[in-house]
Amino acid sequence: MLEKYVDDHFHFLDYAYDNDHDDDEEQLNHNTNQIDMIERLVSRKYELDLWKEEIQHL
Repeated sequence: MLEKYVDDHFHFLDYAYDNDHDDDEEQLNHNTNQIDMIERLVSRKYELDLWKEEIQHL
């Protein structure tokens, strides 16, 4: 499910890089923001999985 969400909502390196430094910097920032978002999603999913395990042991 997480993989499908990432595939549907995040598009790494979608833009063709050229010699325009400003565009490159903007795209790099965009990609960095997407990576940060994915890391937060994965962390939350991991936390949810841990909570599910704890609940099952109650």
